[in-house]
Amino acid sequence: MVNLTACRYFLEVVHLGSIRLAADRLHVSPSAISRQIAKLEREFGEPLLDRRANGVQLTEAGTLAAEHFASILGQIDLIRGEMSDLRKLKSGSVSIATVDGVTDPYLSEQILAFRKRFPAVDFRMRIRGRERVLEALEKRICQVGFVYDHFSHPMMEIVGQWRQPLLALVPPSHPFADGRAVKLPDIADCDCVLPDDSYGIHHLVNRAFRKFGGKPKAIMVADQLHFLIRHAIRSNAIVYVPLQAALREVEAGELVPLNLACGDFEHRFIYAIVRRDQRRSPACDAFIAMLTSSFSKHEKADAAMLKRLRAVQG
Repeated sequence: MVNLTACRYFLEVVHLGSIRLAADRLHVSPSAISRQIAKLEREFGEPLLDRRANGVQLTEAGTLAAEHFASILGQIDLIRGEMSDLRKLKSGSVSIATVDGVTDPYLSEQILAFRKRFPAVDFRMRIRGRERVLEALEKRICQVGFVYDHFSHPMMEIVGQWRQPLLALVPPSHPFADGRAVKLPDIADCDCVLPDDSYGIHHLVNRAFRKFGGKPKAIMVADQLHFLIRHAIRSNAIVYVPLQAALREVEAGELVPLNLACGDFEHRFIYAIVRRDQRRSPACDAFIAMLTSSFSKHEKADAAMLKRLRAVQG
């Protein structure tokens, strides 16, 4: 009979690509993980991992096993969640995969508010680029995801959306921070910082520049928005992010929005998404309902803040 602990160990190794890193995450020894995976391989009569000096790779059998193990463990989590529903959410678990533009303060504050009502519900969050968020949902590692920009995926369903235009934010000392109307060609020679190509923002910005034959003058590309925001402040550069990604810096006056006219940046959204065929825990459904019901209120608050900021600049 397949051991569920072995399945969890195996999936953590698959996720991290390393037995050693999985051991560190799970607070067990690498040898303990290796023994459990060896038991699985004996159980199925096939090697599941190709062990290499720089980590591990899934074999064909391992890929199949990972998909089924994730489904099995997801069903077990669902059973636990449904049992918790019988106890009126006195316990439960919510797993989230999200791009980092919505994590702090919004998701953090929403989780805190939810746990005040249901203190025994625990959360696990994976903060990744767009493609890794989709991967986490595809593999049933997480129950709900948040992505930015235009979204269409045959396996996913949108359960909520929050309008978040892409902004060009700069420190107040920037030459274009005075509120004058600008278009992308006007700022093409200005230094900027960009998220890497795992982010939808990266592709959106590059597509917009290509329309007039331009290219963003990126002095820094990174896979973490908070770093990019702080680096833009230090280097007096433009950072392209939605308001929620830099809310604290905007509220503190460290960044201001350029008065940029760019249709490609206007109708952009943060989407709450789920896998269509995945049954979610009651705790997760309750959290999604609470979260998405607040989108409209926050959308209006964002619009009001931007209006105030631009009035001051004008």
